[in-house]
Amino acid sequence: MDKRTKVKLITTVICLLFSVFALYTFIFVADVSKGWRIALIIIAIFWILSGLSNLMEYCGKKK
Repeated sequence: MDKRTKVKLITTVICLLFSVFALYTFIFVADVSKGWRIALIIIAIFWILSGLSNLMEYCGKKK
C-alpha cells in the first residue's frame, strides 16, 4: 500500500469516528425538532455509508 492510500485510509477512519459520534449526538443529545432530528440522522447515516464504501475501496483487492 502506497503512502497516499495510507493517508486516505487514516483520514477515512478518523472521519468515520466523527460520523458515528455525530450520529450519537443527533439521536440522543441534540435538542431540535423531530423534522431536523430525522434529517440530521439521515445525513449522518449516509456519511457512515460513504466512509465504509471508501474503506472497501482502499482496502479491497488491487489489480
